[in-house]
Amino acid sequence: MPGSWGNNISNNVYESILNFKEEYRGDDRNDIQSIHQVLNGIGNEDNIITIIEKYGFIPFPPSPISKTFVFKHPTEYENEYEYEFPQNGFATVSELKIVAKAIITYPNLLDVWKKIGYHEITKDLENPVVQLTLLNLYSTGVASVQLVAEKLCDLKLFGFPLIDALIGNAILLFEHKLIDVGESLIEGFATARKLSKTNILDICLTELLDPARALEQYDALDYVINSVSDPEQQILSAFEKYKILKDENDPSQSHAFLKYSLTVYRYMLRFGATSPVVKYLMREILIVHTQLADTEDADKLRDADNILDEYYAANVPFDRSLFPLFKECLRTKPISYLFEGYLAHLFGFEIQSQTFLISNIPEVGALMSPTQTEELKQLWLKDIQQCFKSEELVNNEFRKQIIEFIALYNLSQSSVDYYEQLY
Repeated sequence: MPGSWGNNISNNVYESILNFKEEYRGDDRNDIQSIHQVLNGIGNEDNIITIIEKYGFIPFPPSPISKTFVFKHPTEYENEYEYEFPQNGFATVSELKIVAKAIITYPNLLDVWKKIGYHEITKDLENPVVQLTLLNLYSTGVASVQLVAEKLCDLKLFGFPLIDALIGNAILLFEHKLIDVGESLIEGFATARKLSKTNILDICLTELLDPARALEQYDALDYVINSVSDPEQQILSAFEKYKILKDENDPSQSHAFLKYSLTVYRYMLRFGATSPVVKYLMREILIVHTQLADTEDADKLRDADNILDEYYAANVPFDRSLFPLFKECLRTKPISYLFEGYLAHLFGFEIQSQTFLISNIPEVGALMSPTQTEELKQLWLKDIQQCFKSEELVNNEFRKQIIEFIALYNLSQSSVDYYEQLY
């Protein structure tokens, strides 16, 4: 079974599974459903212990993505249970919730599972157990810091280590209520993990910026960023941790797709066009565009185009170090934006690629002194002239744009020389 947790088991283990299936051919009992019934009042803890000890029940393991999974409908598990066949041998969300609720209700079950050899139970079930515990705490209002800390410390005593990913999950679990519950939630984790509030906030930000989370909304991100000190430095540290730009010294070895959801790119624009965070992301966006082809996946192209449009409209400067990548770029848009927009504006030519009127994007300008502007122009001009003389103009659009730029520049210089002679 491709992608399953058991796709590389030995023949001996496989044979044992078949023999076990043959021995219990007439047993159609559904252990998960039986546990669910106990939790609804039909039976007690002893019934679950029997299921574990006598029948050797062990839940299917969680899928790799369950580490960052956040419950979207947190109360659905209360009343309904619908059996879902595990995908690729992994537990379904409903199964994880049922087993987690059983552990919360009867913590001694952890020892029972460990007794029969399932020592990974706390690692496998940590995420749903912590989330359901927190949901219970905040179900009737804002829990006190002391109560939250006590519950989280209890979970640590039971063997749940409260890893960083769980703190990120908790923030996302309550992302629309953080104004009310954020303080007690973060302070509670700080106490349980024996860390400062600042440390926990840094963990939250780093976890939220994990590209694997694919944030759809920015509520949690906004709350945390507004709570940390020096947020831009912390954001840049997260970018480095997740290698958003894989190799700063060799951009061509980077990736051909955007690492983050559009939500993250759009949110970061509020730091301004000259922010190191925004310039870092613009660098990634341009690298992606120079490696994309028009034959790529339609959704991937649309997202890349949309975010380039918005960063260009916000006047985020182009990085000179990426200029060599444009020579082999297969797409017209980034080349056009560079020559007809950014460079045209920098050198005072007539801008042909006008900025777009994008809603919800702040009006930001790249503020530079006249001396800085002149120095930047000379650096760009040197790169462009070297490229023009090297005869490496392999891309038709790039060739056209650089020839037109050189012509415009020479024309502008001729005009300057003419007026200087007049005066």
